[in-house]
Amino acid sequence: MKSIAIIGAGQLGSRHLQAIALCGLGLSIFVVDPVEESLNISEKRFLEVDNYHNKQLFFVRSVKELPSVLDFVVIATSSKQRLSVLKELLQNSKVSYLLLEKFLFPIIEEYKEALNLIEEKQVKVYVNCARRMWTSYQDFKNKLIPNSKIQLKVTGSNWNLASNAIHFLDLFFYLTNDETMIIDTSKLDNELIKNKRKGYIELSGTLTGHTKSGNYFSLTSIVSDSVTSEVIIESGKQRYIIKEGLQEIQTNNISEKFVMFHQSELTHIVFEQLLETGECSLVPFERSIQDHLLLLKAFNKVLNGREGAIT
Repeated sequence: MKSIAIIGAGQLGSRHLQAIALCGLGLSIFVVDPVEESLNISEKRFLEVDNYHNKQLFFVRSVKELPSVLDFVVIATSSKQRLSVLKELLQNSKVSYLLLEKFLFPIIEEYKEALNLIEEKQVKVYVNCARRMWTSYQDFKNKLIPNSKIQLKVTGSNWNLASNAIHFLDLFFYLTNDETMIIDTSKLDNELIKNKRKGYIELSGTLTGHTKSGNYFSLTSIVSDSVTSEVIIESGKQRYIIKEGLQEIQTNNISEKFVMFHQSELTHIVFEQLLETGECSLVPFERSIQDHLLLLKAFNKVLNGREGAIT
């Protein structure tokens, strides 16, 4: 029987657990969180899934209580804790595959430390920027005109630009096959927004970037409740408006179905892909480091020494 651990049983961790419950295999699943309420929420959500009956579920308060060998682990803690949790995990257990939530780490120096540890322990690691797993974006990529310049713009109200920018940057690189860009932070608002989690911040305004190949990237979060979030992608003469929440894509005033996936529908697919092929559709850790550092260095310019981390 395969063994899985989910570290961090909050809102996101409990959704990972629901997805794992959809796996057809019999599993031993360990959920780690020091907060009893979080464990209770996870158990409730796990029992909402019809397929849970061939799973053994264990709740523990510490990473040290995990088995010495684990096939797959999800670290769904906030960013400040992630490196210490990663260290404790890999000192305690031999892990085959690891899935890390974003934002990876809030401090630049932590990326090299994490990479060295992962290479030392020979763990295969992926980062949960899941839009490249959505079938609608996969189909969309196949429809793009080869070698055409692409503009990707995201606009909306209060959509947590700092925390979620990495999702759209990963999507941009997935669609364009570019590897880096020059980022401009001059249109971001100087005033920081308090995150609901203590010690973390959010940003508003506009973040832009461009690549050497001529592709363009823009994220705008408006401090208002009046603007519906949408992703606009221009390629050649085509202009696509994607409203993820409404599951709709518009082209030339024609609306089609756009399928948005929730986390509770995805994690088991990642696990099954890894078991079958040793790889999955998500971005590898080594590649995602570059994207995270690109954003982190940009955000640090805006912070300019002020306290606050990206969650």
